[in-house]
Amino acid sequence: MSNEWDEYAENWEQNPATAVFAEQAFNELNELVSLKGLKVLDFGCGTGLLTQKLSPLVKEVVALDSSEQMIEQLDAKELANVEPVVDSLSRGLVAYHPAFRGQFDLIVASSVCGFLDDFSETAKVVSSLLNEGGLFVHWDWQVESDSADYGLSLKGAKKALKSASFSSVDVSSPFNVTTEQGEQTVLMGVAQK
Repeated sequence: MSNEWDEYAENWEQNPATAVFAEQAFNELNELVSLKGLKVLDFGCGTGLLTQKLSPLVKEVVALDSSEQMIEQLDAKELANVEPVVDSLSRGLVAYHPAFRGQFDLIVASSVCGFLDDFSETAKVVSSLLNEGGLFVHWDWQVESDSADYGLSLKGAKKALKSASFSSVDVSSPFNVTTEQGEQTVLMGVAQK
């Protein structure tokens, strides 16, 4: 299953901005929730920069990405409590794949949701996968308008999360990352079931 992200996989971690993004996201997550013993879904895990940080602290991680090449990079890290899955998040995947038989305590998505065709619909699938009280935390490039090619606006992220019937939703701009395009603001959405 080849996709447009395959071509970035081999050199993904050589871009300093990707490591900074993952580190900052992990720091925010660590301040937000105790990770010890959690069952986690890393949705759109890429090469596993965030998965690698989560792995020593959590019970298990299902690492999902639609790019086979990204998952191969993650596999090379040989993380014992990580189950890699090459696919897109959909109701069909959830219905048939054994990794999705149980609910998750935490679902994270780092620079993923702003690239989705329909974040509102995906947020509903995410909500269905969480235990009561479970958290969905995502980080995306913040944009002014949701008509941009990538990224999410604060208003758009909040609207999508609320449409998924989470019990509480908070959207903020916790940090910036310097990229080849200059300084970019990162949006963080936190939704509790």
